[in-house]
Amino acid sequence: MSSFHQRLRSLRAVVFDLDGTLVASPYDWPAIRRALGVRGGSLLDELEARDPADRLSGRARLEAFEAEATARAQIITGAREVLEALRRRGLGLALVTNNSEVNTRTLIERFDLRFDVVLTRDSGLWKPSGRSVQEALRRVGCLPEEAMMVGDTRWDLEAARRAGCAVVVLLGAAARDLPADLVLEDPEALRAEVERAFGTQ
Repeated sequence: MSSFHQRLRSLRAVVFDLDGTLVASPYDWPAIRRALGVRGGSLLDELEARDPADRLSGRARLEAFEAEATARAQIITGAREVLEALRRRGLGLALVTNNSEVNTRTLIERFDLRFDVVLTRDSGLWKPSGRSVQEALRRVGCLPEEAMMVGDTRWDLEAARRAGCAVVVLLGAAARDLPADLVLEDPEALRAEVERAFGTQ
């Protein structure tokens, strides 16, 4: 059994990102950043730091972009199956997303994605802060060192590292150059790794 499979079997919970990880939402982030006047760093942190009027205007424009992407979103192959495979093995499942509560609920209900805890930016916590992941795990009843984070961007990686997660798995070709514990193609590939670690059930 590989080192990753041994570590996987010792975990108690898994935290997932949503957009780009379980759901394909057609965001053009460079164009959105230009439209909102955000050059680098966390888009949400940048908007939050603005004066109240600019903050409200920026949020409204962001929400419009998000609503359009949510309307066109598609589930990524294997997303539902990997969640079910982990749940069958008794792991707690949390979702931590920088999306809004409205869009998040729309997506998880449309695609029947089931979690024990869902945390959106409307909680006041968002990635890359590790506090977002820590809070989700607190609600699951699990310590970060007993958890795995699954995402697709460096914000997911940074949040997981800051939170102290034991394992970080990133999905998709764009993550290949990031220092995660494991980079896989998609949720279906992660489901296959779960099957190898625990056996078929």
